[in-house]
Amino acid sequence: MADRFLYHPFRFGAQGGVAVTEDPDRHLRDKVEAVLFTAPGERVNQPDFGAGLNRAVFETLDELSIAALEFRVSQALRRDIGEEIIIDSVDFEPEPEAGELVLHIAFRRRSDQRPRSLEVRL
Repeated sequence: MADRFLYHPFRFGAQGGVAVTEDPDRHLRDKVEAVLFTAPGERVNQPDFGAGLNRAVFETLDELSIAALEFRVSQALRRDIGEEIIIDSVDFEPEPEAGELVLHIAFRRRSDQRPRSLEVRL
């Protein structure tokens, strides 16, 4: 039987039970997204959890603020799920003509060391 993982964020499935997935990459991606979009202080018992990436929408996009965002995201990922992943790089790429900020994360699961990546458009 394959390993089963709860969806992050927690939700109920079609049959009324807890939603689960057998895809470990999906589970890991859900956990990374939970760290990215949870603001510090949002979780009562874990006040330091999260990077608060939602706030980036309202911040200026100069070189200094982009570097601070990259640092904030990489530190949050290392702190909150660092026992499962190794962060290779965190890069923000502003696309002012499209009105977007693109986040590229390169990481590896500690168990198999296979490179993975995630792109988030804000």
